[in-house]
Amino acid sequence: MNLAAITRMGSYFLTLFLFTLIPSAGNAGQYKPDQPEKTKPYKKVSEHSNLQQTLPSNDEWWQLFKDPILDTLINKAVIKNYDVRNAIRKIEMAKAKLRVDRSPYYPTIYFSANYAPEKSSLSADKKNIIERNGTAIVNLNWELDVFGRIRKESSSQKEFYLAAQEDYRGVMVSLAAQLSTAYINLRSAQKQLEVTRENIESQKKVMELTESRFKLGLASQLDAAQAKSLYLQTKASLPRIESTIAQQINLIGVLIGEHSVAIRDSLLKIRPIPTNPRQAANGIPANLIRQRPDVRSAERTIDGLAEAVGASRADWWPKFLVTGFFGYSSENFEQFTNKENMIWQIAPSIKWTIFSGRNLVESKKSTQLQLDEEINSYNQTLLTALQEVDNALVTYNKSLLQISALNDAFQQSQLTLDLAIEQYKNGLASYQTVLSSQISLLNYENSLVEARTASLRYLIELYQALGGGWPVSEF
Repeated sequence: MNLAAITRMGSYFLTLFLFTLIPSAGNAGQYKPDQPEKTKPYKKVSEHSNLQQTLPSNDEWWQLFKDPILDTLINKAVIKNYDVRNAIRKIEMAKAKLRVDRSPYYPTIYFSANYAPEKSSLSADKKNIIERNGTAIVNLNWELDVFGRIRKESSSQKEFYLAAQEDYRGVMVSLAAQLSTAYINLRSAQKQLEVTRENIESQKKVMELTESRFKLGLASQLDAAQAKSLYLQTKASLPRIESTIAQQINLIGVLIGEHSVAIRDSLLKIRPIPTNPRQAANGIPANLIRQRPDVRSAERTIDGLAEAVGASRADWWPKFLVTGFFGYSSENFEQFTNKENMIWQIAPSIKWTIFSGRNLVESKKSTQLQLDEEINSYNQTLLTALQEVDNALVTYNKSLLQISALNDAFQQSQLTLDLAIEQYKNGLASYQTVLSSQISLLNYENSLVEARTASLRYLIELYQALGGGWPVSEF
């Protein structure tokens, strides 16, 4: 048997071997990990969805506060906040990367040309000869995605792109929660300022009454000194409260992407603390947890890494390539496009990595470990989400009971002070009774303001724990 026959036989068996591998290798990229348990399939967001710089339509929970100023601030913040702008840039970067990863689906076509005049004086008649060689070629390179490597890499990046969209929605939910909290804190500080001023006026009247009684010999100097001390102590708390108001206005300015000077005058106008909505339902649907942007983002990332593992497996199989060119080449520019000057080539080829120093093995292992890590993070995120929702739900409902109890105590304290002052005027009670009643009233009133504020913050935490997405009509 000659060498040519042996070569032909070897080529035949190699071809047969390759075609027996193709049916099994065609599933090289079809890798699915052991996913964590899911309640219901989440609704996938199309990569072509029109992402607008607004909150999702069902994220309207702050409207429960029925405060048009807060509504205006949030609508302004979702457009001008810089964290939101950065989140949108990340989406655009992920989409650009997706397009880059999809580009190998299509052939690479490029044009090349050259023109090289050459002077020669070596002819027999000693005359200079100028040769004008020119070439113009359209080249083509194309990898055929036989084993799905390109498809898997593209699918992986698509999931990362959709995860970036969920991260954007997470930024929006966090922004609404931060802004609502800052606004509630502002109105709470203003209410405390109002309460403190009212108590200062009340304590001033009692102080003047005590000083008058002291001058008449009906009260001791100690009573007069204590009345003045309480008055000055309460008055000294005003700068601290005013400082808190300024800080909250500055924070609101940062969140809406504006300097606080532009909004200070409008926010300094005292408005009441938003009212507490009714008690939150205990039976919140469990599937709402999986609507949280961080949970949905983790799911997308898991899917993306699963596709990446499949792509790394497909790297183990051969790559089929098609290269070629078409164009013209001639030494005579005037006859450049003549048929006899046409040149072309189509060259299919195969490239199969036999040894890479464990590069393919370790690359696949690294991607698999990333996937395992993300699955663990996903499960941890779910548990944390459940904890946050349960805590916020219980705390909010209990805070409403606390508000009711403190309101009763405040009303009783107000009645006690009125009776104490009346009896003190008639000489039937000592100033110590009035002093104790004044201190109790101020404490109860401040505690009531703090409880109402804390309750609203717990409600905000509840909606943030749910990832927004709970319509007002369902509350």
